[in-house]
Amino acid sequence: MFRFDVYVPKDLRDALEAFKIYGEGLVPIAGGTDLLVLYRQGIIRFKALLDLWSLRSELSYIKLEDGLVKIGALTTIDELNSSELLKDKRFAGLRDASKTFASPFIRSVATVGGNVGAAHPLSDVAITLLTYDASVKVRSLEGERVIPLRSFFLDKRKTVKRPDELITEVFFSEPPDNASSVFIKLDRKVGHGMGYVAVGVYAELDGDVIKNVRIAFDSMGRAFPERALMTEDALRGMELSERNVDRVVREVLPKEMGRISDYRASAEYRLYLSQVLLKRALLEVGRRVRGE
Repeated sequence: MFRFDVYVPKDLRDALEAFKIYGEGLVPIAGGTDLLVLYRQGIIRFKALLDLWSLRSELSYIKLEDGLVKIGALTTIDELNSSELLKDKRFAGLRDASKTFASPFIRSVATVGGNVGAAHPLSDVAITLLTYDASVKVRSLEGERVIPLRSFFLDKRKTVKRPDELITEVFFSEPPDNASSVFIKLDRKVGHGMGYVAVGVYAELDGDVIKNVRIAFDSMGRAFPERALMTEDALRGMELSERNVDRVVREVLPKEMGRISDYRASAEYRLYLSQVLLKRALLEVGRRVRGE
């Protein structure tokens, strides 16, 4: 039988001190919705678990402060979904992502920090946060680092975070009033943990013109969430119309997206779905900005 210790810290400092005791054999756990699956599959092993749930009083919050939207790493997906702050149309994509996230039980324990730290292509919240150009705060005994989310992922389940660091917060600039966002995920079953394709879109409009836009997919070719930068560039300054969106999605997106085939779907089908969902998301974000 595989045995391990569980360390329950008194506070964040105590949690960071635990890394000195156990070294790289210490693995943080919050809701455990990803880690426990990996453990049962034999993908990950550890000497001890660092139970972060005791730190929720410090690291569970959603607040607007100094022009920044700050979300504590131990904020659950349910708390994200029910936040009064995020009922504003400017954060509609985050509500989309949290509302369709897995099952009700998973939403009650899965955390924002865990979804970002999982570095999985279909990390719904991470995809949406990319569209807000979010940054990640990580902390160790040496101090705090701020890492742009765009630079956080290295590969599937690999990030730039060191083993002795903990994710403490994600944050992004408060969007202007002429902004909104959308998140769409398509799979065979509603509430399924995975998806064929997931896309997030954030846009700011000046009348009918796209003043700014950020687009993120579950994958642009590498096994982690990424931005569709070429497609964004093609859309900026353009009138948001079905004709213009259709042309850019058809002509530009395939030039920067490399989909894969597996047992669930072919690369061609995933690319087609990516184009369809991006078009829907762009048109919907326009309606949301206009309050339609």
